[in-house]
Amino acid sequence: MNPIRYVLIELLLCSFISLSDVRLAVKHELQYVYTYFNSSHYEVVGLLDGELVDFYSRGLNSPVPKKRWNENETSFGYYEWKESISSRQDINTCFLSSAVDLKRHFVKHHLGGDIVQMRLGCTKTTTGGLSTEEKDIGFAEFAYNGNTVLLLSHNSNMWIPKDEDAQHIHTIAQKLNTLSMKDTFTNFVNVKCPVVLDSFRSLESKNSSAPKVYTVPSGSLKPGWVNLTCLITGSYPKSSPIEMNLFRDNILLTEMDGVHSSGVRPNEDHTYQLRKTVRINASESVVYRCDVNHKSFPKPRNYTWEVKKQEEEERSHLLLAVVAVVAVVVVAVVVAVLFFKNRRRSESNEHLAAPNPEENAALRAQVGGSLTDPRGDATSVNLSSERDVLSNDPDAEGENDEAYGSCRSSDSDLSQIQIT
Repeated sequence: MNPIRYVLIELLLCSFISLSDVRLAVKHELQYVYTYFNSSHYEVVGLLDGELVDFYSRGLNSPVPKKRWNENETSFGYYEWKESISSRQDINTCFLSSAVDLKRHFVKHHLGGDIVQMRLGCTKTTTGGLSTEEKDIGFAEFAYNGNTVLLLSHNSNMWIPKDEDAQHIHTIAQKLNTLSMKDTFTNFVNVKCPVVLDSFRSLESKNSSAPKVYTVPSGSLKPGWVNLTCLITGSYPKSSPIEMNLFRDNILLTEMDGVHSSGVRPNEDHTYQLRKTVRINASESVVYRCDVNHKSFPKPRNYTWEVKKQEEEERSHLLLAVVAVVAVVVVAVVVAVLFFKNRRRSESNEHLAAPNPEENAALRAQVGGSLTDPRGDATSVNLSSERDVLSNDPDAEGENDEAYGSCRSSDSDLSQIQIT
């Protein structure tokens, strides 16, 4: 094999191996910050990934919950949170004792200052790649007026001064390294804290519902100045990233193009929102789009608006008007044709049903005409039936001739029939 080709193949294999071994690290942190002002007042703040979990002040009966999942006794994470409070009761006692010692020491050495703080907790780093690994690290440190003076070594689990300038507090470090106090801190940051961190993360994920997205109605935009707005609200927690971008014909719009962003802002229910707006002049045939993505969405959501030129709008309106006129004309012609057909048919029926007067007179003569009674009222009589009765054949002896008259009797002889 060509040596050069062999070297290239080796380089490609090494590149493939190195790329496949790339690992994405995700870090979560739970920490508690204690602040000591004097013997009658101190505060404690609990933070999960930088967001407030609870708050306690010496004047309160108990810590105040700050999450939706622990805000009251009916919240689904309330009892897990209460257990986490009890797990750090010994920490509170150790902190107060050490804070008093530190403040006395610094006041004695005329270093001044009023505030002693302690920060402790743990981090969990999850590394993904060919295999998933998790690493827990506990930490604890004391600070005076904002400067760290003592810290708990992760390697030795011993309290040590931060630098040479803090060597004069070695007596306080020795006290913290006594068996009981050292075990209290190391047990919390290395054992209890990772368990609480996992519990709180699970509660956060249960409470993280999909936010809602609002935009101006998608579709065609009328010519003129228009504000295109995208709003996503209900995002939780704050650390959950929101991706929102506006595009014009697939080209990303920025602040230079007039895009205004509200930034991530809190809602009253402890959720968060993000709004982006751009003002456009809808005078060109272009397409605008808003892309929104959140970890709770199965895939990014897209909202599109199409801008048409005014000439196109006018042509569309003219075409619609022509179609409407043609439709009206066609309907009118169909109605007229149906009307005349029905009228001609009705006239033909009337002609058949109503003979002319001469035909009516001839018909009346055939059936005997009409009679008038002595009072002058004209009465129509079917004389043909009467004639049938009067013209019955007489018997052999001619007995009926005298009683009923002859069958050759005239119409005038029948006038008595109508009267009687």
